Amino acid sequence: MVFKKNTKIGIVTGLRSEKKVVKKKKNLFIENGYGEKAYEAAKKVLKYKVDIIISFGLAGSMTTKLKNSQIIMPKKILNKELKSKKTSIISNSYLRKKSKKNIISNVSLLTSETILNTNLQLSEIDAVDMEACFVLKAALEHKTPFTSVKVIFDDVDNPIPNFIINSIDSKGKLKVLNLFVYVLKNPFRIKQLLKLNKLYYKSMHELKLIASELF
Repeated sequence: MVFKKNTKIGIVTGLRSEKKVVKKKKNLFIENGYGEKAYEAAKKVLKYKVDIIISFGLAGSMTTKLKNSQIIMPKKILNKELKSKKTSIISNSYLRKKSKKNIISNVSLLTSETILNTNLQLSEIDAVDMEACFVLKAALEHKTPFTSVKVIFDDVDNPIPNFIINSIDSKGKLKVLNLFVYVLKNPFRIKQLLKLNKLYYKSMHELKLIASELF
């Protein structure tokens, strides 16, 4: 398969904020779906008979070799049973040629149904997200080449604190009142929030830059 300049590209993000970094173009078909909902989002995109579909957004690092704002294009996607599927070599190569950035590819990505604290060390797993394997499932059903491009947000040195994880609802939205209560109980958490917020904007900036190159 040879991709052309006007290749129809399907993109699935987890959150709307990730979706917004991709500029609208005629050959791009974008949907967002948090967690398992990424499967339905992918099916909507695949109705347009795209040439390639991509799980795009932020991910967490599960190893010291991946740091905040680094870009990964995993070779393997694992589900919660740790069963793995490989990403498309052809589509990976097609996207890599469009970018001048250092994209790390020799990594594995685990899709979890819940946010994992990245200070956990899991063997053979380099990064974690909440959507890739669901998008891959839809891609396999439609026999469409699949690739995942992720920018690392939280890493081993900067894991998402549990009080923030507990303040995120089933749609990936922050429950501000819950967060406010947690901070009132321990004002030191404000410092953690500010640090994580800085890392978040740094990784989102990188996500926007790589989107401008790839799409």
